[in-house]
Amino acid sequence: MKNLITGRTFTAIDIGTTKICVVVCLVNEALQLEVLGIGTHLSYGIKKGVIVNINQTVHALKKAVDEASAQAGMPITHATIGISGTHIQSFNSVGVVSIKNQEVSQEDIDRVIESAKSIQLSEEREILHIIPQYFRVDGQNVVEESQGMHGVRLEAQVHIVTGAVSSVQNIVKACELAGITATDIVLEQIASAEAVLSPSEKELGVGILDIGGGTADFAVYKDGKIMHSKVLPIAANHFTNDLAIGLELPIHVAEKLKREHGFVFNSDAPSKDIHVTDLEANINTTIPSSKIHTILNSRAVELYDFVTDEILANNLRPLLSSGLVITGGGSLLRGMRELAVEETGLPVRIGRPHIYYGSPLRGKLPESLQTPLHSTAYGIIMYALQGGEHSLDENHDDTLSSRIFKRMKSWLYDFL
Repeated sequence: MKNLITGRTFTAIDIGTTKICVVVCLVNEALQLEVLGIGTHLSYGIKKGVIVNINQTVHALKKAVDEASAQAGMPITHATIGISGTHIQSFNSVGVVSIKNQEVSQEDIDRVIESAKSIQLSEEREILHIIPQYFRVDGQNVVEESQGMHGVRLEAQVHIVTGAVSSVQNIVKACELAGITATDIVLEQIASAEAVLSPSEKELGVGILDIGGGTADFAVYKDGKIMHSKVLPIAANHFTNDLAIGLELPIHVAEKLKREHGFVFNSDAPSKDIHVTDLEANINTTIPSSKIHTILNSRAVELYDFVTDEILANNLRPLLSSGLVITGGGSLLRGMRELAVEETGLPVRIGRPHIYYGSPLRGKLPESLQTPLHSTAYGIIMYALQGGEHSLDENHDDTLSSRIFKRMKSWLYDFL
């Protein structure tokens, strides 16, 4: 476990599809985390984690930064930035080589991994990292470490993570235009897992589903490593849009209705009528709660069907000894945990940022961070506090693209 950096302020910026969250923290000499300021603002100009209008994104980012800065009583000029994973794609690949001297050497291991990554990618994508999952010698039982074993044929399965560097460039550029220097960047899926998964869960095997505004990020951990990851095309915005279309309401009215009266599990269904008024939209109507349930339940079931299909298609069930953890703003919709249990057949809990056993932090987490809405931001803060920062301003001879690419390659090691 890395030592914490104490006495300095750190800023995390979580740039999501629906909201931008800025958190300013420090660790005091008692190794307790202090929150100095939190700023949030609706996110504009971003769809599924990708910037589509940089001017709108910069405006929203400035608003969130200004709020956090006012609370903290200090200017914010540098931050660790969370990068959304919509452009991140991953898959497993198998490589096979002959063992040169009938005893597996490091050279053989390097060759079999090289064989596994010999795949065709489109021009705009790059391999960011290769995570060995298992080795097999002469078709025998799976092993994690093959060096020194005897045989004639070595097989390896690896998890390959790919991404588009241009998507990250645009996020960093937006921060610069908002007056923020990106001290470092971190993949948000990894940050969320760091915030809500315990070390024992990641060791024994666990799934995490981070239900954000534009996408839901699903990942499986085993033996402390990411074994599988997938970006699912359903998230909190879809629930809101379904209500807006199904009930013929403006988006902002549908969002408020979802937050205040939405539920997805049958046993939560109150039999009553909901009176909806909005002077701005000239709305004055009554909606049966059962209709709200029907619309939201259908979308939630579809989301969990995606998760179940992903588990079955990739034989992930044996890796989920600790069940499934759901987090992100979408996990707060009433009944999401109970429906997940029913649909997936797994034990499910809602993941909230927590100081787990073995953490270098002491005491309790500030109440303002104890919500799934801030899972990613807290994970980014922990990354920075443990010395994860490697300034993008370093190595000025490199282009911004190359510096970002180098940092992206190290994401999957920084939390080990």
